[in-house]
Amino acid sequence: MSATPEAPLTWRNDVQDGLPVLTMSGTLTTASGQTLPDVVVELLSGDQAAMLIDVSAIAVTGEDALAVFGLIMDRALRWPDVLVLICASPAGMTRTLEAHIDPRLMVGSVAAGREVASRTAPTVTEDMLPLAGAPRRARDVVTEACLRWTVPELVGPASLVASELVTNAAVHAHTMMTMQIRLRPCHLRIAVFDGSPAQAVAGRPTPGSDGGRGLWLVEAVSAVWGSTALPSGKVVWSALRRPAGD
Repeated sequence: MSATPEAPLTWRNDVQDGLPVLTMSGTLTTASGQTLPDVVVELLSGDQAAMLIDVSAIAVTGEDALAVFGLIMDRALRWPDVLVLICASPAGMTRTLEAHIDPRLMVGSVAAGREVASRTAPTVTEDMLPLAGAPRRARDVVTEACLRWTVPELVGPASLVASELVTNAAVHAHTMMTMQIRLRPCHLRIAVFDGSPAQAVAGRPTPGSDGGRGLWLVEAVSAVWGSTALPSGKVVWSALRRPAGD
């Protein structure tokens, strides 16, 4: 008797009320999942606040095949303001996925994912002039936000990032700036918008020099950071990981 052939892995993307839902079906293998990260990245390049990936209907040939979802979530961090959730059931698959994905990013159904995605993420916004006191103001604002959101362990790295991003904007952009702090399930996002189109680049500090270390320090403490062009200038942002259990 011949073995039953595996159903090919397929997916479709439906957008309902502005929320993309990538629904997968068929058999996930290490080989068939190789293109999934690129598929998700292409979808993330749109304009949405969240995205659901429904894996409830897939069959998996082995636990190694599920590692692709860890890669997908790592790639998704390049869009830290987009909440990506994995919708998985039954419970057995959810437990297996936890080896590759933070459980805070998993829900039991698409309906549950929609409910989570509909929540407003805690956000603080502060406008600042490019003055000498701006970095200190940034540190004060981010410290207050971290304490209010009960993530005191992020006060240190968040203060460093906020201070350096604001300093970078004040020194190089010379424009009005807006700092935005947003709490996500697994990370804290800090972004500084300014009116200069010149992109921020983290150079290596020169030995013996006191300058040039700002973005290098941001890179060192961030899970990921970046500089994104906007019609009005740019935004330089950082995502800091929240410890498990928060």
